[in-house]
Amino acid sequence: MPEVLEAHKAYKQADVDALAMRAKARAQLGLAVELELETGTTQEKIAKNLGVVAEQVRRYRQAYRDWLRDHPGEPLTP
Repeated sequence: MPEVLEAHKAYKQADVDALAMRAKARAQLGLAVELELETGTTQEKIAKNLGVVAEQVRRYRQAYRDWLRDHPGEPLTP
């Protein structure tokens, strides 16, 4: 039974790790969007190129701002 419990613990940790990895990747996408917007590209054009609606692009930007708030000083490197 200890092996089952240990495997279950590892499985649950993998879920936690995957969610954290996805959140960081979304924040990195939001940062890339912010930088692209600074060049003059519109949010609508970014959305079209990504194959999403403009609201989704706004959510990526929000994910970046949330990351900055929740992880002060932690870099967004891959």
